Amino acid sequence: IFSYYMILNYQLYILESYIGQSKTAAAATISVMSVVTMVVALIGSLTSGAISDKLGRRKIPVNIASLLLAIGYLLPWVMKTSFSMILFAGFAGLGYAVYGAVDQALNVDVLPNKEEAGKDLGILNIATTLGQTAGPIVTSALVGMAGYNLVFPVAIAFAVLACIFIQMIRSVK
Repeated sequence: IFSYYMILNYQLYILESYIGQSKTAAAATISVMSVVTMVVALIGSLTSGAISDKLGRRKIPVNIASLLLAIGYLLPWVMKTSFSMILFAGFAGLGYAVYGAVDQALNVDVLPNKEEAGKDLGILNIATTLGQTAGPIVTSALVGMAGYNLVFPVAIAFAVLACIFIQMIRSVK
């Protein structure tokens, strides 16, 4: 969540300042990115939960989602084109959709006490909100220090770190 919002909230600025598009071209690119994200999000959301249930696995799909996010961040970092941002929308949008669908099931599976599920899920929701809030703050600081060239590898590092932490969960497959 943290890494996704590092990039998502800055799409317009990335297209204008990093890629070099005009406002009009950036707006057109964001329109295409939005459609791509919507399509892959629908596909990812509708299929990933069912696949996870059928496999009886939660960690593998969540890790795949994190890797899809990392690939999405890598493309604009190395290609620096508007098309790479459209690819970001596809890979990261799919990763975010899979993550959102399967991570909720993973969260429920690791709850320590089913009688306090509401409270525990509320705490997890606060963590999600913190990621959505802190990601853009970190991006702002990174851009101020070194420009957008530093934002993408940091986002990749956080997505990979998420995979490591997910693997550390022992109570769920």
